[in-house]
Amino acid sequence: MTKLVVKGHQSLTGDVELSGDQQTIMAIQAASLLSTQGTVIIDNVPATTNVIAMNQLLQSLNVVINYDRHMRVLKMDATPTIETTKISGQLLLAAGAILARCHRVQLVDNGVNPEYETQINQLCTLFKQFGATVELDNEGAQINAERLTGTQVDLAGSDLIITLALMMATTMAQGISVLQNPSHDPAVVELAKVLNKMGARVHGAGTSTIRVQGVTFLHSTDYYALDDQEEAGIYMISAALTAGDILVRGARQEHQIALIHHLEAMGNTVVVQHNGIRVIGTKLLLPIDIATDFYSQVDDYVKMGLIALQMSAQGQTTIHGFTANQLNMVGCVFADHHQQLNYGDDRLTIDGPVTDFPREINTNSSVMGLLALMNALVAQQVTTINPAEVAGGSFMHLIDRLIELGAKMQLSFD
Repeated sequence: MTKLVVKGHQSLTGDVELSGDQQTIMAIQAASLLSTQGTVIIDNVPATTNVIAMNQLLQSLNVVINYDRHMRVLKMDATPTIETTKISGQLLLAAGAILARCHRVQLVDNGVNPEYETQINQLCTLFKQFGATVELDNEGAQINAERLTGTQVDLAGSDLIITLALMMATTMAQGISVLQNPSHDPAVVELAKVLNKMGARVHGAGTSTIRVQGVTFLHSTDYYALDDQEEAGIYMISAALTAGDILVRGARQEHQIALIHHLEAMGNTVVVQHNGIRVIGTKLLLPIDIATDFYSQVDDYVKMGLIALQMSAQGQTTIHGFTANQLNMVGCVFADHHQQLNYGDDRLTIDGPVTDFPREINTNSSVMGLLALMNALVAQQVTTINPAEVAGGSFMHLIDRLIELGAKMQLSFD
């Protein structure tokens, strides 16, 4: 098995280019199931683990896939008869599209990440409010609905996948659906644009209320994928973590406002340029708390970056809105021999700076793998992450780009 060996405490400097936003791409891959006429085409598609997994899911559903990795163009034809299948993990965001197209979907808890169980429970509760029936079994849940009925639901406390899944499900619901307190992630806005191009009627994406007027027919469209703003956040955090100097080309200020404010409050310098965002890290990170509103709106990968950042702060910080499931992730990749982490009442308090890191980390989760990688970049030691794929599986060419920025890491085949 291939391992990634990281020599930490290196300052990262240089420019970095972004890939297409994989969360948006995965949502549009799932949304292609709603098109009963023509081929949905996406340009600027990176061959990440999650994108490939979604392609494989679509093929198992009988969707015709044509993916040119060199040109980064993905074509999906869902006009043949679609056959439902079991879904789990990151692929749960396809639940709404499968339910709308096939009238039933089976959600399976694969046990890899406790948050997937939470997502399944939330989807079951929410789909029931739209008129679906839910049957629980040992694997997870079977959801059935000949056609959903529009209603109003509150998504406060739920994550991005829930918002995306409900947006797709309600495009073909009867009447008007109102989603209160949805995720404000860029993927929500981009998915709404694509769904509307396909013939849907989605209004308010990016605000506190999304309204969806159901239709009976959606058709094909094309889309050029936005540069990955989640990936941009990871490189911005990496500059701050390592007291580096990184220009993230393609990073957009309107999607990074909260992160920019947090990095600046911790003492870093952030320069918004016409071609991206430059972060110049400080050697003394100030202890600044993270509010629930900020933490709940970022994706899992950026959450891991923020946790690593707070661990490096020179003093006590608190992350509000922190869940017990996330605490389990931290525990898998962090050796807390000095009781520097304390959790209670949905808050994680960190007495930084944390310097006690495990020298070898084993995990099969790309989310945990990213946290392990962020910690390894900071640690004044050599850290081994096993298998190597989980450390770099979150974003296309992540490891290669970090090496180009000055990270000291290599593969080991022991």
